[in-house]
Amino acid sequence: MNNELVIPPTSLSLIVTNKCTASCYNCCFACSPKNKDIFTLQEMKNYIDQSVQAYSTIKVLILTGGECFLLGSKLDKIIKYASNKGLLVRVVTNGYWAKSFKTAYNRLKTLVDLGLTEFNLSTGDEHQQWVPYENIINATIASLKLGMVTAINVETSDVSEFEIDDLKSDIRLQKYKNLFGKELLVLGGTWMPFKKSTEEEFRKNKESKDKKKKILVGQAKRCVSLFDAITINSTHKVHCCCGLASHYIPYLYVGSSKKHSLKFLYEYQFEDFLKIWLYTEGPKKILDFCLKLQGKPSIDTVDWHICQICAQIFQNEENIKILRENYQKVQLNVMMQYFILRKKRLKILKLNDYENKQESNTSNS
Repeated sequence: MNNELVIPPTSLSLIVTNKCTASCYNCCFACSPKNKDIFTLQEMKNYIDQSVQAYSTIKVLILTGGECFLLGSKLDKIIKYASNKGLLVRVVTNGYWAKSFKTAYNRLKTLVDLGLTEFNLSTGDEHQQWVPYENIINATIASLKLGMVTAINVETSDVSEFEIDDLKSDIRLQKYKNLFGKELLVLGGTWMPFKKSTEEEFRKNKESKDKKKKILVGQAKRCVSLFDAITINSTHKVHCCCGLASHYIPYLYVGSSKKHSLKFLYEYQFEDFLKIWLYTEGPKKILDFCLKLQGKPSIDTVDWHICQICAQIFQNEENIKILRENYQKVQLNVMMQYFILRKKRLKILKLNDYENKQESNTSNS
């Protein structure tokens, strides 16, 4: 391995199960109540141990799915275990369990006492077919009362019925208005169609619906999801990222954590120039490179999620062939840019380590 290329990760993301109480038609991980894969407690502990031993830069454990609350008591135990290791712990949930404020508060209070520090909810048109909006309000208010950083990720597209403003204008959240953007983050998690029928319907609806503003995520430049987290799904596959299209793109699968160490798999990514190119210049530039060599015009991706552009590249064999045969044309320039980005990233990581040590010294004095 070439250590001069490696950017150490800052988080461990465990997709603890592919089972979910919902069965969203366009779920990025194809989760549903029918799925059965789920981590054991020992497997999760092992992944935490491997990660923190290999990289002192890892500060956050992310528990997601599927639906991580289906872990039951194992969720409590792994939060306590990670917290005792000095990690911040974030959970990502659809809130199915928050049927009343009291239920939500009691469940979260237990987890906070064990070390939970960050709380993320997902909602939107598809989620609300399975989980009532009231659950989201119950869980949000409970989380805020417990003092956690709380984020609500709202499915966002040009044709969404439920939107961010609907949440922000809810009278029950108005008393927390001064927390918006601070302790309470309401995010537009840009929705992405994975089924052809849905994509065609999306395009049709978009043409007939006048929206106030455009979503410009498709113009995002480089991919910042890469080289930041060790991501392991419930079948023990390690992925380069937990982006929306990672489940659908074999190229973003690194290897099995049952066969190799997490350190080996994470650092193996840096042997691949194409991943460095994605991190440095992003999928839009790579797609344009492919189209130009095919003699085709650039595609307007203004309304696309950045992961859609990635899928457009890697689900087309002609693009793969072109990249294999022509990547040398940009290799030198991309690598020069990458080393500049890497230097900046390492500087930030060192600064964070310094600040954490300073805080620790202050608290111990």
